[in-house]
Amino acid sequence: MTGFADFADFAEKIKEGVGKMAGAGFRIRLNDVRKNNGVMLTGITVAENDSNISPTIYLNNYYQDYVNGKTTVANVVDDVISTYQKNKINQFVDMRYFLNYGNVRSRIIYKLINTGKNKELLEDIPHMEFLDLSIVFQCLVTQEELGMSSILIHNAHLKMWDVSVEDLYQAAHENTKSLLRHEIKSMSEVLHELMMETPIEEYPEDFQYDGDMPELAGSVPMYVLSNKRRVEGAACMLYPDLIHDFADKIGSNLFIIPSSIHELLLLPADRDEEAPEIKCMIRDINDSQVSTEEILSYSLYFYDRQVGEIIRL
Repeated sequence: MTGFADFADFAEKIKEGVGKMAGAGFRIRLNDVRKNNGVMLTGITVAENDSNISPTIYLNNYYQDYVNGKTTVANVVDDVISTYQKNKINQFVDMRYFLNYGNVRSRIIYKLINTGKNKELLEDIPHMEFLDLSIVFQCLVTQEELGMSSILIHNAHLKMWDVSVEDLYQAAHENTKSLLRHEIKSMSEVLHELMMETPIEEYPEDFQYDGDMPELAGSVPMYVLSNKRRVEGAACMLYPDLIHDFADKIGSNLFIIPSSIHELLLLPADRDEEAPEIKCMIRDINDSQVSTEEILSYSLYFYDRQVGEIIRL
């Protein structure tokens, strides 16, 4: 196995190998992408010359596996090509529609990110504060044959469209709940699905859900809230009346645990003294089980049925 001075050299070698395997008629590019919570990743894109949209395949984890002797350059090149083949989009997408706000308003959605961990990003994108989080906006691009992707909305887009942050929020408030419908399942249902869908050999060696939450997992009803795609589903906390209606359904106030940017955990909040224990659990799971870019918050949230408001504890 040939060594590389650093990750940049490795990425260039993968680009070279993918280019040779793809052959003429393809564009191969490396791109640095700012992800959530300040994480910077390097991705490779493979696109045919008559296509202007392609999946981004991130190389950072491949590099770690390479450094640790778990893979080779040839294997990474093969895997990149295979991933591209499974996700390729063989057509030209006309993006001129994006220039007109009237064309995209019905596709504006929101998501939640951590304010403190995304200060630099938030300087460049429209947002609204919510507790220790920020509501940010995307244009959802969906076509049956293309799958699903989104475009993060920047300040430059607002200027081009001549609209305000409030306009974006109103559109997203109307659209997100219908475009990305919510789903609430009991923890037992979710764990059962996980066990049915995941081969036992693919479980992490340290996966012990009950071990991480020895008391809560066994004695308190726990529910998972996300959208049906389970992608950036923490935004379901913003859906009109959703938390209110669920609290009324189970007849209890709620602790809202930010499991990740993709999902929330809901617990009946019968005893305030449970809060310190849950906060410790949130910190432990974020630090050991959740990737940096998928962390939503270290806070615990509380919904009071009498007040009808979510607060940060």
